[in-house]
Amino acid sequence: MIRLLTLAFFVMAALPWAATAAAEPEVTVTLGAVPAEVRIGEATRLEVRVHARGGSIQNLELSDLEKYPELEIVSHQTIRPMQFSFGFGSGVQKESSLANVYILQPLVAGTYEFAPAVAKVDGKTYRSAPLTLVVLPASGGATGGSAAATDATIESDLSGARYDEHAFLRTVVEPEEVYIGQQVNVTVYLYVRLGLSPQSVVPSKPSMDGFWVHDDPVTSLQSQTVSVMGAHYRAFVLQRSAAFPQRSGELTIGPPKVTFDAGGRSLFDARRRLDRVGVPVTVNVKPLPQPGPPDAVVGPHSIRASLDRTTVRTGDAVTLRVDAGGVGNVQELRVTLPPIVGVRTLQPVIRDQQQFQGAILSGARTWEWILIAETPGVHTVPSIDLHFFDPDTEEYGSASTDALTFTSHGAAKLSQPAIEPVDAGPKPSGAIFGPIRMYSALTRDETPIRDERWFPWLLALPPILFALFILGAGAARRRDQRSATAGAVQRQLLRSAEDALQANDPRSFYDRIVASVTHALDSRLGEPVGGLPHAALRIRLGSEGFDDDLVQRVINELEGADFARFAASGVSQDEMERCRQRTAAVVERIQRSRRKA
Repeated sequence: MIRLLTLAFFVMAALPWAATAAAEPEVTVTLGAVPAEVRIGEATRLEVRVHARGGSIQNLELSDLEKYPELEIVSHQTIRPMQFSFGFGSGVQKESSLANVYILQPLVAGTYEFAPAVAKVDGKTYRSAPLTLVVLPASGGATGGSAAATDATIESDLSGARYDEHAFLRTVVEPEEVYIGQQVNVTVYLYVRLGLSPQSVVPSKPSMDGFWVHDDPVTSLQSQTVSVMGAHYRAFVLQRSAAFPQRSGELTIGPPKVTFDAGGRSLFDARRRLDRVGVPVTVNVKPLPQPGPPDAVVGPHSIRASLDRTTVRTGDAVTLRVDAGGVGNVQELRVTLPPIVGVRTLQPVIRDQQQFQGAILSGARTWEWILIAETPGVHTVPSIDLHFFDPDTEEYGSASTDALTFTSHGAAKLSQPAIEPVDAGPKPSGAIFGPIRMYSALTRDETPIRDERWFPWLLALPPILFALFILGAGAARRRDQRSATAGAVQRQLLRSAEDALQANDPRSFYDRIVASVTHALDSRLGEPVGGLPHAALRIRLGSEGFDDDLVQRVINELEGADFARFAASGVSQDEMERCRQRTAAVVERIQRSRRKA
């Protein structure tokens, strides 16, 4: 009897438990983000959780997280708490839960839609509510190294790019059809959806054959958010260039290249080295419309001229400065200074200034001529014209300087040798002989020798020969003395030039150079030539039989010395040493040259 009562008791206690086991489990699946609205670089906590009362949890998935590599996973944690409770009235109750917690750091602004999380409990599927995570641009562009997002959208036609779902390069050319010499803006972008290490990015410039290129340096990587094929990318500018085509036809900009380190889906995943290659882009270049000025530059330009003074002494110099500038490549600017009567013009000094603002390259080019007045009077610098073609209006235009005048007064100064010739000393005198006396002790009955007609000639022959010898020796001595004197002066002049070089005194150095070349010419030609203008000196040397190469070297050294004397501050000691060597060679050639008979 006791055994039957005990069995009945256990059967009655198991009935509620059996009923509970047969009932459906209570399952709750949740998906949430705190906060649900963040800025780029800020962290958010994404949690997906399943809680089951009764039943066994088999799986919990959030597949949409793989869709957004722009959401970098900083950390991931799985939580599996479990709780049991017992009771006689309702039997044994089993409660379990499973949670995945992600700490996310958004890299790209945008709206991220998550489908419901899916859990399986006892073979059945349960879902959470969907989730929307909003990522705003970084405040002030300071967080995460990204600039403000633009939410720009690129359609399916990706010009200048080969699409890749993780990262790709794109070359943007604006405009794609231009005139020869017109600016083409070339920008290379890197589009990525992965975690990127900016310090690891190593870009390679595309080839630009047929273009003159000015690069705008990219000092730091800044990004903007771009939507491509419905996905959010970060677009980094790797290169900005202003390219100017130098010939017409189809010119190709080669494919860019880049290598960089990309992170995995988690902070704990190892980074990997990736490389990407872009595609070539073609630019159609048109020739300038005809007819038009042959020397026209592209882009609107202006020009002006000025003199540093308007009154000088004859033989002194004034500086003519011409400034031209505008939009475009200023290194294409060319101006020509017409000849000025009575004025010697030295080669100009050219300086360039360029700036890249608002994707437009502009600048200015400066020419400085040294003008040496060789005759007194009023000298006029004529107007200088600059022609250009404006690609916006597709019309030619021109700009001109005003005519300028300056006055030189006083007679031209003849150049004097820096060192007086060495005194050759008194001329040697011939020997003095007394009267010739003839004596004879014997007297014969025949005509004395002294009475012969040939006797005077016999007596005169030795003095004549001696006199001729003395005259020849004197002429040779004087010739050697003149040669020695000219050589001594030249050596002294070159030593003085070398002393000025060591003392870093350009003005004194070039004074000695001019004196050395002038003295060599004076000695060779037998007359002073220092007061001759260079054009007249060229004709004079040619008429004396100097070869053309030597004449050109003489004129070059004199003009270079004149220029350096008036612009001594820009002369280096290396250039003075080269000038000294060239001058020594020119003087030696002058001394060896032969005059016309």
